[in-house]
Amino acid sequence: MTDTANSSRDQLLSLKVMRLARPKFHEKVCVPIDPLDRVSTLIDTSMSKVTGEENAEFPVGKFLMAPQQFENIYLGETFSFYVSVLNESAQNCYDVCVKTDLQTTSQRVSLNCKLQDANAELEPEKFIGQVVSHEIKETGQHILVCAVHYKTQDGEKMYFRKFFKFPVTKPIDVRTKFYNAEDNLNNDVYLEAQIQNTCAVPMILEKVILDPSEYYTCSEIKPPETANSHGSYCSPKYLNPKDVRQYLYCLTPKTGEHTLNYYRGVTSIGKLDMFWRTSMGERGRLQTSQLQRMAPGYGDLRLTVEKVPATVKLHQNFQMICKLHNCSERPLDLSLTLDNTLQPSMIFCCTSGLNLGQLLPNNVLDFTLELLPTQAGLQNISGLRVTDTFLRRTYEHDEIAQVFVT
Repeated sequence: MTDTANSSRDQLLSLKVMRLARPKFHEKVCVPIDPLDRVSTLIDTSMSKVTGEENAEFPVGKFLMAPQQFENIYLGETFSFYVSVLNESAQNCYDVCVKTDLQTTSQRVSLNCKLQDANAELEPEKFIGQVVSHEIKETGQHILVCAVHYKTQDGEKMYFRKFFKFPVTKPIDVRTKFYNAEDNLNNDVYLEAQIQNTCAVPMILEKVILDPSEYYTCSEIKPPETANSHGSYCSPKYLNPKDVRQYLYCLTPKTGEHTLNYYRGVTSIGKLDMFWRTSMGERGRLQTSQLQRMAPGYGDLRLTVEKVPATVKLHQNFQMICKLHNCSERPLDLSLTLDNTLQPSMIFCCTSGLNLGQLLPNNVLDFTLELLPTQAGLQNISGLRVTDTFLRRTYEHDEIAQVFVT
């Protein structure tokens, strides 16, 4: 952190700014001690007298150490500092006020500092101060601007500023990837999130949550916990620098509340919320912007299978319920034709050439098919032909489902 002062004459007051940070463990010199060696024991005793530590064999002592340098500040952390004004002159100063602003690459933020309206009177060798905290929300160069206003005994208005520069970097790197699992049986979307620790110190990911948009419900897919060689369960949340942790979420569209037209083109999936702590317990939180994905195109008409048995008996009829979605902007006059030649091991036992009627835009239509399996094994269901009678366009639907015939 560097500072520069701007003043036109000698000032009666001095401004001090100190960043508040957690202490660190005191890393002492570790010396192996042999209890049977007299010289080694004397070394241990001498080092204990000098350092105040009870044992010279442990690398971490019982004392905590104040930060010796300006530590890194990361995006999502809370930047806390103590600002104070000291009267170093031999006369009283009046109407003392301190204003603190934080200048980033895109904006200037006024910090919540009660000294701004203090209008305090400072006697010689007296001071006023306050702890100010602010959540860091941008990366890049930051400038803390502290301005001091006061009056002398003669009523002369005085003013000076100090600037403190510090960089802000990203603590974690987030990469996302979508897997479209939409088919005739479901409309699920899978989101893979890879989170990498880009800090210089280890961190613990306390919580990673996907807040879905109003069009989806979300569930996290977690692996089962496995015990290590010592019989204990290792936390997958601990990340060393440069380590990567993967998270997988399944998003199911709310098709009961919204038609499939809501999911065409670019749709918003939701936001990732990440909470972590670094080695000494410093908290941090980041939230991504709205995650978006490009949905695959379905055309004007889409067919989904609502219900089909997983296993069926040979030479016994079973039913399958299908649903047609009108994804176009115009009404569709539809008829259903069934082609048995594409599946010799499965026979349609219902009327072909059935008129399904008119399907309005953004609406759905259910219909039931009855089939007879003639061959054992895993069989595909194909041969559905839906025709738009107005444009004479036929939509072919093959391999829409599979059943196991026993």
